[in-house]
Amino acid sequence: MKLIEKLKSHFNRSSWLHITFAVCVLLPVVLGTVYYSLVASDRYVASAGFAVRKMDASGGIGMIGAFTGLAGGGSSTSDSYIVLKYLKSRDLINEIEKELPLREIYSESHIDFISRLKKNSNIEELVGYWDTRIETSYNPSSGIITFDVEAFSSEEAERIATLVLTHAQALVNKLSQQARVDSVRSAESEVTLAENRLREALEKLRDFRETEQSIDPAMSAKAQIEILGGLEKELTDVHTRMASLKNSVDDDSPLMRALLRQEAALSLQIDEQASSVKHQGVKAHGGKALSELLATYEGLEVEKRFSEEAYASALASFETARADADRQQSYLAVYNLPALPEQALYPRRLLDVSLILLLSLGLWSIGTLITYSVRDHIA
Repeated sequence: MKLIEKLKSHFNRSSWLHITFAVCVLLPVVLGTVYYSLVASDRYVASAGFAVRKMDASGGIGMIGAFTGLAGGGSSTSDSYIVLKYLKSRDLINEIEKELPLREIYSESHIDFISRLKKNSNIEELVGYWDTRIETSYNPSSGIITFDVEAFSSEEAERIATLVLTHAQALVNKLSQQARVDSVRSAESEVTLAENRLREALEKLRDFRETEQSIDPAMSAKAQIEILGGLEKELTDVHTRMASLKNSVDDDSPLMRALLRQEAALSLQIDEQASSVKHQGVKAHGGKALSELLATYEGLEVEKRFSEEAYASALASFETARADADRQQSYLAVYNLPALPEQALYPRRLLDVSLILLLSLGLWSIGTLITYSVRDHIA
């Protein structure tokens, strides 16, 4: 009786193993073989490779770095990552669809039902599908970007890959132009500020001269002081002559009276000139004294000089920024152009079926071991 129960248990276990093996291993392998042999559509691959480079300080180009693996100062890592993201972006798809109907190409009826894009798919579905049809890679040390585009005919693969490369070049040119515009615009803004400051300083100086009726108060004061000195010298000469004639000529003589009148006139002129120098610039409406006038004028002159220096410096910076922007433009150094594929690379039928076999067998073995362990533990 025990022997019969053991045989029955062994038979049930053997049958269960055969059934699960057939369902979990043989069936996926058979379905995979049928699909990859009879159903799966051939997929052609077109590739391209390039690097985002920048002009170096001497205006030379960094093509050698793209092949030696030395990115150097001419590479642009940030621009490379931007391009890498762009290759799988919605923006790129929108640009390609202006020239090529991607939805129609990837939803044609001759494509197998698993690989085919759903008809009338929305943009989100197209973006997700595109992610399965393009493969990108980036080497940070060399700055080289490569991409592979899959399509279901060799001509379409080449056309799509060529458009992808064209729009990647357009993006790099746009980024380079934007960076150049931003750099030059910033320097140009500084020039505008410096120019406005200089213009304002010149206008203030002009208004001052018109209001005070003096081109240079310092020079005017100097001239008046020189005039005062000349009058004092003449007065000194008159005093000298009067002193020399005092013992030989009477005070009522015509010569002495003429000298006295000349002395009085010179003294009056000296007093008037001294008062003018002391209070030069005083207006009836409450103007400024000479010292304050000179201080205002000197302040305006200092502001004008600083404004001129700032303007000259801003102009020099503007020219430097423009020259640097011209030298540091980014460009796409393409070393591998898309070519017409002659043979379909995918699907790799034997490899794919072998992978299905190994995966199914592995999962079945693990499941079987777990099931028997649990049963033995319960028993």
